[in-house]
Amino acid sequence: MTRKAIWCGAAACAGCLMLLGPALADTGPKVDTTKPTPVVYPTTAQQAGEEGTVVLGVYVDDSGKAVKVDVAKSSGYGDLDNAAVETAFNWHYVPAIRGGETASDWARVQVVYKLPEAPQQASEDHQTCAQKSNGPWKTSSRRSPC
Repeated sequence: MTRKAIWCGAAACAGCLMLLGPALADTGPKVDTTKPTPVVYPTTAQQAGEEGTVVLGVYVDDSGKAVKVDVAKSSGYGDLDNAAVETAFNWHYVPAIRGGETASDWARVQVVYKLPEAPQQASEDHQTCAQKSNGPWKTSSRRSPC
């Protein structure tokens, strides 16, 4: 075999390693976004106007299951913190990769609680009806929905 052939073979092999490198890179566990699970937001917390962000440490085993959840930073509301822990246990995870194998490790996740926007529909309907009372509805033979 010539030196040129050996060099080409070594270069091709190095190219294979570069292609495989990112696939073998170590990664931490993360939430599996292909299997969405809703966030638990207690009705009582919503009615009380509670909002906030809970930062959690989640220990994910090598099969992708959360086995331990700790509150790293509280929202300031116990019921939101407890709901965030429940949510984290319900999520699906992609396990950590160490040396090409799945492994158990800690993940840091946050759960954000934000109240839904107040519906604007009622005020918009009222405004539309007020505008229509001065418009074609007033002189039309059709009944106004207002």
